[in-house]
Amino acid sequence: MDEKRFHLPDQENHFISSYALKKLLRRADGNATLIYLYILQQRGTLSVDGAMESLRLSEQEVHEAIRTLVSLGLVSGSDARAATAEERTKPREMPEAEELPQYSAAEIETEMTTDAAFSALVKEAGGMLGKILTAPELNILMGIYRHLGLPPEVIYQLVSHLTKEHRGRYGEGKSPTLRGIEKVAYIWARDDIVTLDAAMVHIARREQAQSDLGRMKKALDLPRDKALTPTQEKYLFRWLEMGFELSVIARAYDKTVVSTGALKWAYMNAILSDWHKKGLLTGEALETAEPEPKQRGTKPKEQPQSMPDQQEVLRRRRLFDQMNGK
Repeated sequence: MDEKRFHLPDQENHFISSYALKKLLRRADGNATLIYLYILQQRGTLSVDGAMESLRLSEQEVHEAIRTLVSLGLVSGSDARAATAEERTKPREMPEAEELPQYSAAEIETEMTTDAAFSALVKEAGGMLGKILTAPELNILMGIYRHLGLPPEVIYQLVSHLTKEHRGRYGEGKSPTLRGIEKVAYIWARDDIVTLDAAMVHIARREQAQSDLGRMKKALDLPRDKALTPTQEKYLFRWLEMGFELSVIARAYDKTVVSTGALKWAYMNAILSDWHKKGLLTGEALETAEPEPKQRGTKPKEQPQSMPDQQEVLRRRRLFDQMNGK
């Protein structure tokens, strides 16, 4: 098929991003594209009535187009969330197999030369990780961007956050692998962490949980200078995310040690999971529902015997003499 080229007047003022353009072309939804262009023209605002009149769309078509734009991550805000309340209750569509596609070197090169956002992302990711990305690593980064649909700014926050976390655990100069970043990217995509705001909120919560780990380790008598194993860290983060106060976690630890003679992570997790189901997240709530047994009172001290008086001394002496035949 012959290639046709067209001239676009006032081309230097076209400001639709390549990221948005690619999303719209892939979805091939005419109404969504019209609404997106309309919102751009209105500088971020949308009048449903105005859009219906200008674009000759029905009210249902306008709302369906908004839901499509929200699902693509191209618009956000309270109005968009209100318009898509029903849509948000549906699970986000994700690839069934947790395996990214394999892209050819030519495809990756084309993406880097035609998509400025992806090209900048490659450069920034390599700088954060302290290396030039290899072909397999570029494939992973492109898969996170194209296949999982995470925006560049979200991927940047993901790589930055994981690099900081990794170096805090293993030391400066150490960096996570792209394979590890890919695994977390799937989690973010499934948890709908697909906007910059959502990413920043998630990272803030994660960093707060990290700061609590030191106190957690102290409460569980874990060596502060020894790194947690992945399994231990998984348990600790899970308990923090459940919303437990440290005093409740410490009590579960004490109950575990008393019952098993050691820190059995699965046993302790079962205790906390049961308390979580009952809503016992604070020390006060737990004490009300399951008061700790009071310590048994100590045996009262025996009162010291009083010294015998003089008459008793004389009586005992006479008795002693009689026993000895005196």
